[in-house]
Amino acid sequence: ELGEARIAIEHIIRDAHRASEVIQRIRNLAVYSDPERTPLDINEAIDETLHLLQSELQRQRVSLRLELAPKLPRILGDRVQLQQVVINLVMNGAEAMAKVDDRPRELRIGSHLHDHDQLLVDVQDVGVGIDAAHADRLFAAFVTSKQGGMGMGLPICKSIIEAHDGRLWATNNDDHGATFQFTLPVCRKGAH
Repeated sequence: ELGEARIAIEHIIRDAHRASEVIQRIRNLAVYSDPERTPLDINEAIDETLHLLQSELQRQRVSLRLELAPKLPRILGDRVQLQQVVINLVMNGAEAMAKVDDRPRELRIGSHLHDHDQLLVDVQDVGVGIDAAHADRLFAAFVTSKQGGMGMGLPICKSIIEAHDGRLWATNNDDHGATFQFTLPVCRKGAH
């Protein structure tokens, strides 16, 4: 049956193209590139990111509580890469609260000076928290607790923060949910 064979081959070709596109996207995420470091206001970068996510958070019935310290010193960083980290942490927090129906789905995002030479940004949810069985592999590649997840988001976030000479970690909250935090060094005088 030539007609059936032709249809089957067309399906195979279409699926191969789709697979190729997915692989290319994964490769683009995984390819390391040095951050383009410029002085930036971390609060402005967070605000811009949240503006992009506003409709998605409303759709998921997540309210935001911002606790961004005013007049923070600038950091030297790649705005796009750091916004990718914030997007990932915010969306992870929202997803962790997806099945919460006994309390408000609130995501708290804070920033403040940490020690005298670092900024600290934290994203706190009231979701399910970090499963103890996965806690030690939370930032390992291809480890995920999400249905259909790839396990690449947090490892990429960690590599971005470390490329900015910072540190990323997570802890369970005392009551509900988890808090993800990262530090970034402040911009030294004379740095461009």
